[in-house]
Amino acid sequence: MLGLKRGEVFLCPHEKAWETEAQRTISQLWEILGNRAKDIQHVGSTAVPAIKAKPIIDIAVAVDDFQHILSLKEELEKNGFYYRPCQLEGQLLFACGSCYDGSGELQTHFIHVTLTDSPAWNNYINFRDYLNHNLSAAKAYESVKVSMSEQVTGGCVGEGYTPRQSYTAGKHDFITDMLCRAQAYGYLGKMVYIKIDRPAGSCHPEHKSMIYPLNYGFIPGTLSGDGEALDVYLLGVREPVEEYTARVIAVIHRYDDVEDKLVAALEGMTFTKDEIKSAVGFQEQYFNSEVIV
Repeated sequence: MLGLKRGEVFLCPHEKAWETEAQRTISQLWEILGNRAKDIQHVGSTAVPAIKAKPIIDIAVAVDDFQHILSLKEELEKNGFYYRPCQLEGQLLFACGSCYDGSGELQTHFIHVTLTDSPAWNNYINFRDYLNHNLSAAKAYESVKVSMSEQVTGGCVGEGYTPRQSYTAGKHDFITDMLCRAQAYGYLGKMVYIKIDRPAGSCHPEHKSMIYPLNYGFIPGTLSGDGEALDVYLLGVREPVEEYTARVIAVIHRYDDVEDKLVAALEGMTFTKDEIKSAVGFQEQYFNSEVIV
């Protein structure tokens, strides 16, 4: 099944055909956009096999300049991609479906054009990857989607909202929380600058009996689930330091906390899951956590 009427909300079990259609669409977009596009990827719930989704394909396109895409608006519409002015900050929206060319009533694809490496682009990619690597989070998201779908199809719609607008609004808080967690996964394999606020040998600011056997800090300018910057354990540097640049090698996923932690190490150094678990155990022993590499 592919496509829904405007404003309609209906969830389907995952279909392999969605990925096939997404890749066909991506190839078509590359042909039209050429090097004006820096990356094009299948995103949204149809890109997460473990969960139900509305049968509408979401594609994210990264570009350096929106004008490069708007200059091709006529060519895009000739190929079935219709420009739809939207209220999403920092994005352009194109849509596909028979409701746009007058041959029917269905919407089938949404093409989200974002700036390269912008928060919007990173959110699309990180959220998809986080759900695909964390089944419990994916199923929790599916439960929210199913609950909101049942509410709006049962007539529980916010005043002045269409069913689809109410459905989207009902997922907002969950998605916001998950994006904070998903951000951590987006750093895997990347070099990061770490500001060390708890150097090796220092004690915990509240629990004075806890001594940090390694350097522990944060990535300035980030935001985790607790409203503070994203925290990082630094492995391989024994002496106390004030700052460091290292590669993220793992995520510590906490099942019983609102935030996850990153683990970084010196370039070229490797650690097994057991070694990482042992190194961070002085603090993670108080949480139900898992090392993900």
